[in-house]
Amino acid sequence: MKRAPFLVAIATVVVLLCSPLVAIAETRAFEAGSLEAIASASKGHPVIVHFWGLTCSNCMAELKDWGAFARAHPEARIVLVNWDQRGGDEKRMVKALGDAGLGGVTSFVLGSGFEEKLRFAVDPGWMGELPYTRLTKSDGSVTTFSGAADFQEINRWLATQKPIN
Repeated sequence: MKRAPFLVAIATVVVLLCSPLVAIAETRAFEAGSLEAIASASKGHPVIVHFWGLTCSNCMAELKDWGAFARAHPEARIVLVNWDQRGGDEKRMVKALGDAGLGGVTSFVLGSGFEEKLRFAVDPGWMGELPYTRLTKSDGSVTTFSGAADFQEINRWLATQKPIN
């Protein structure tokens, strides 16, 4: 049955997005259907998906800012996706997230398959530059940006979002 893996992915993301903050016990692979599963699990709620990498100096410089943002907004649905090459250093990733105060934020690592296919599944116009952030409103509309986050702007965006029940 083709839908079974997708339904399992949705159920996993629902549990992860609704779970209290805990340390990362394991990382999950970001596959072609992961963004769709995140969107389905977050339907009616705003969600921020931030793509970053250990090899991206700008990503590492702002990781603590993302941690401060997550602590200031415990109600926010934030998903982090590490976009380092497959087989990247998972221990370093977990440590970097923990050091930044992001140990309990739902996190994925670049999955198997062609990176171009995974990137296209995120956004056909995205060329893979990092950091890259997707802000999805409660109504499902998406705004994206590359480069360092403007947390004042993200705060304003989040303040305007109310869950749709």
